[in-house]
Amino acid sequence: MLAIITAVTIGILAIISFFALSYVRLLGSSNEQKTAIEAAAMSAARDLGKIAINTPEVGWLSLSDSAPTGTATIAGDQYKVPVRSVNSLMGTLRLDLIIADRLGDQNLKVMVKEDLKQLKNAQLTLEAELRKSLNPGYSSKDINGQTFELYKNAETAYLQNLQRMVGTSNYKANSLKLSLGSLTNGAPTNIKLPQPETWANVQTAANTGGFYRSYVNIPYDNEDFVFAGIGDAVKLVDPKDWTSATTGLSYQLPTIVKAEASQDIKAHMAGNAAMNVQSAACAQPANIIDPHNSPGALTFSFPDGLCAEITNPGSMLTNSQLNSNAGSTSSFLTSVNGDFPMGRPTTAIASQNWPYPSMNENCGNYFRRALLDWWKRAGTKLNMQSAQMMITDPAFAFKTPTPLMMTWKSRVLSKSGNLPPVELGKLPSGNIHIYKVDPSNGTITYTEKDLTPVKLSVAGQNQAYMETMNAITGSTTSTKFQLTLLGIAGALYQAFVVENINFLNPYELTDKWDVYIRDQVYQPGSVAGNYHNGEPMDFDKTAYKEQMPVALAARLANQDDLGNGSLGANTPPGKGQGKPPSVTSQSDFGEDQIDKGFFQPNATYYNMYSQGPGNANRRPTYETNGMAVDVRFRRQMKVNLMGGGSRIGYVGDKK
Repeated sequence: MLAIITAVTIGILAIISFFALSYVRLLGSSNEQKTAIEAAAMSAARDLGKIAINTPEVGWLSLSDSAPTGTATIAGDQYKVPVRSVNSLMGTLRLDLIIADRLGDQNLKVMVKEDLKQLKNAQLTLEAELRKSLNPGYSSKDINGQTFELYKNAETAYLQNLQRMVGTSNYKANSLKLSLGSLTNGAPTNIKLPQPETWANVQTAANTGGFYRSYVNIPYDNEDFVFAGIGDAVKLVDPKDWTSATTGLSYQLPTIVKAEASQDIKAHMAGNAAMNVQSAACAQPANIIDPHNSPGALTFSFPDGLCAEITNPGSMLTNSQLNSNAGSTSSFLTSVNGDFPMGRPTTAIASQNWPYPSMNENCGNYFRRALLDWWKRAGTKLNMQSAQMMITDPAFAFKTPTPLMMTWKSRVLSKSGNLPPVELGKLPSGNIHIYKVDPSNGTITYTEKDLTPVKLSVAGQNQAYMETMNAITGSTTSTKFQLTLLGIAGALYQAFVVENINFLNPYELTDKWDVYIRDQVYQPGSVAGNYHNGEPMDFDKTAYKEQMPVALAARLANQDDLGNGSLGANTPPGKGQGKPPSVTSQSDFGEDQIDKGFFQPNATYYNMYSQGPGNANRRPTYETNGMAVDVRFRRQMKVNLMGGGSRIGYVGDKK
């Protein structure tokens, strides 16, 4: 009897043990499948962040920023260019709109909103590429141009994470499904709120520890801003929060990848039948922020001395003449087939379409476009209050050059060739005013340096070159020109031997000013930006580090709430011909000086882009600030001729 009881007991225990073992197998298979599907989701999210596309709207675009390291991003000048993330650009435009609103500038706001439309167009292109990448057999490209199959990588990650236990647990072939979606409640991004945060106007639900939250509308000035689900690291998110599209948003970029797969699990206690287990996991991609250490400088050049009506950067937005079409001629231009005037006649200045048909073309609006392009270069770190203060605060006013007057020496022409420079008289000294963004805190610094008319600057290929003739007329700036005795001798020589200049009254400063704006960062990327991809130009005047004035830093610390034609080798009709070399034609490129042999088209006479590859194909202006935008004022000078008549031009040689 005891033997029977013992045998029965052993049998029951064996059955229980066998059942328990089978249950452990089932549980283990379920857990291993969960681990595998999470690995697949993480792999897919990681690969989504590697995809980069080149767009005509914003240049190279991805879910993540990238420093200029990708071999696929090499520009025509053989330098690599950075890649921008959708969230970084979204945060930048929201910040810029706040600044424009604080300035009360309607036209600036229109421009920012138009740029937002362009970003949303580029975002749609990126979304289409992300969705295609989830399909089996589709090859995507990273910043090095290397192809990879996101689906295949995710499937491989799934299979490699199946840790087999006793029994059978098999992945069902081709069952892996990848989908893009959003999060019902959003999640923290790694885009910081703009500073000062009190100006950011972000509702509590959209602010997570000082960072924007994804898939929440964060409107400003009746414009919706929606950030995509991208964090500081690739990570799993709860599948219960995943949705194909977050409701109530006017637009969104789905970036949360959902991985689903089937697995047949077979245990001994279940006989020959297999249990099919479905499992899902979701993951969010990451964004590695580019620090924008050297976004480029905004400069104001006055080689002929300061203009009395333009006292600070804000004058560009408020001066009535600059913001009117009356009495001036404005042209929105670009350099084609290269950097003008290098490579003439193949390279030329040509008209391009003004992108704001409801907005007048004038110097003030040209400056607004260039100012916005400079703000955008600083990204989300630009301090909004400092940007406003640059326009409104006296600390940023243009400083007068020292000394106020300088000796004007110029070469003269003779029948036997060029003679050494002769002293013609005294002219106002010139200087350049340099504004840069401090990468440590986003504030704007200011300094000034001496400047003469030479060197000139090229216009970057396919960027914006804008000119306004007679931008300022009737200026109260002194027109006095001090002719010296040596100057009289030089003028006599020119008058009787070569130039037919009236030696009794050879040169007169006028009360008229022309303005030239070079926006070297107008069009990013190689689709439309072409040779330099809209990157700043090498410029020795800006390649340094500058400290913010102490008084200005103190105020910021207190967070004060402060309130048409083409210029080819020959100057077109209607513009002054000058009298080279002392007075050039009415062009800011010095073509006539080149044609007459006074200038050479090289770095001695022109600020110009360097040519790569350089150090690891990284352009110098990524490490130190180059010229992003230059606003250049040229004062018209009249040359009086013997027997009457005169010619208009600009001071050329100014030794």
